Amino acid sequence: MEKLIAYIQKTIPKLKIEEKLLGEAFQKEVLTKDTLLLDFGQVCEHYYFVNKGALRIFFYDDNGEEYTSWIAFEDYFFTEQFSYTNSLPSRYAITAIEETEVLKIHKQQMDKLLQNNYQWQQFFIQNEQQTILRLMETIELFQRQSAKERYEALFRFPAFIQKVKQKDLATMLGMTKYSISRLKSYK
Repeated sequence: MEKLIAYIQKTIPKLKIEEKLLGEAFQKEVLTKDTLLLDFGQVCEHYYFVNKGALRIFFYDDNGEEYTSWIAFEDYFFTEQFSYTNSLPSRYAITAIEETEVLKIHKQQMDKLLQNNYQWQQFFIQNEQQTILRLMETIELFQRQSAKERYEALFRFPAFIQKVKQKDLATMLGMTKYSISRLKSYK
């Protein structure tokens, strides 16, 4: 719970967090490598905070080709937004790429916190805004950077290179695993 509180206070420094309140709302789940946190077709009913480890969010296209959408590392608070918001089956799966510990809050608990706690509302809004900004930045990078530039940008985040399989990095960056192999050989 300490890492989650630190994350919240980093997001909004003056926010006073009631640890007891969060302890009652969040549940800890430990996943071994390759364990699914969310499966295709399952309705996502939780927000997740990655306390330790890393998760891979992925999907299949109409031809059965697998694509990695994102990697959620430690100190990341997220959900599968479409499924969570609309209570519809998820088109994505979320799996642990190493031993991972998440803190998860069920939608009912989240709604209760949002209705009854102004400070939690502030944090939640700020977190969602930061998520949207990161997404916009990522889209812009894809639109104006070459594959090589996108790959080189990953070196600012060593965990991507150290923990993520090459094929998953390739699909996340919009390139083939052969292209990423060539780029790696230049480094």
